[in-house]
Amino acid sequence: MEIEFKCKKCSNIFTCDIGEATISEESFRPEFEKEIICPKCGKLSIDDVLLTEKGQGQLTEATFIFDDDDLFDYEDDDMDDYGSYEGTCQGCDIFFKPLNDLGLCEECAGKLERDMIRQRDWAYSISAFGMSNSELEKLRKGVIEHYGEKLELISPNNKNEKKPKRKNRKKKQKTKKRR
Repeated sequence: MEIEFKCKKCSNIFTCDIGEATISEESFRPEFEKEIICPKCGKLSIDDVLLTEKGQGQLTEATFIFDDDDLFDYEDDDMDDYGSYEGTCQGCDIFFKPLNDLGLCEECAGKLERDMIRQRDWAYSISAFGMSNSELEKLRKGVIEHYGEKLELISPNNKNEKKPKRKNRKKKQKTKKRR
């Protein structure tokens, strides 16, 4: 196993084959099968070197041994329901449907996803994750061709809607005083 170190004496960063790495149960320090050898300084102890960021990852990978059966009990059925529960859907208001973390049933979650794609709201779209700009536009075009351009779940944002004009009160007050 090769691990990247930084020599405390000469500040040289080097990779060294240390053989098998273990962690001492008494001192909780790493122990190596082979010696650490700096190309400039020669043989070094563990106290004469630092682990680089890459070396930390390599040492963790070499010593981190666990049995996944210790983490998860596969006979436990509670994990099957993780991420969903039953209740009233926030989109269609139907009760006793399995819901996601947003409180939406599967059908309404699909509608929301398509609405996000239609509005080019890529940051909130699961389908758009990791796509290039050209792929995003192809995805949007495909959604519009298959489902239409009209939003299904989100209410449209009408920015062009005219606001009612406020009447000028000063003019009314002046005409009342004249009478």
